[in-house]
Amino acid sequence: MIILLDLNYTLVSNSLIKKSPFTKQIQGEAYREWLIELVKPYTTILITARPQHHRDQTLQSIVDKTGWQPQDAYFNTYNLRPPQAKERMLIDLIFPRYGRDAPYLAIESNPRTRTMYAKYNIPSIFVKDGIEWTALPQWDISPMTSGNSMTA
Repeated sequence: MIILLDLNYTLVSNSLIKKSPFTKQIQGEAYREWLIELVKPYTTILITARPQHHRDQTLQSIVDKTGWQPQDAYFNTYNLRPPQAKERMLIDLIFPRYGRDAPYLAIESNPRTRTMYAKYNIPSIFVKDGIEWTALPQWDISPMTSGNSMTA
């Protein structure tokens, strides 16, 4: 399984707190360590609408604060809104590298981006504030099904 992990409002638990300049916001970010523990066993791709020029500082912040880093990370080089940027990342970068038919699970906060993932039969789920998971959701992604079904 390959996890497509959203950054803001998913991995970052305090995304509502805004600081300027943005480098201070990154410094103040808190990450959901319980979520990191759940995705650690899997290939995890951080996929974010955050602009590319914040990549190095963001990835360093994650590793400094959690001791973990994703196996791969894609930031917005397209200057597009999140659903459009992430769709381009899927088509241009992720599918060519990991395969179109790989078993993906998106953990995504943006409802429009979750709708986009559904176009590619990628199941997605979002993290609700105040609720910690004890396991990743299970779903049926067998080729014989016409769609994906997920159970918590």
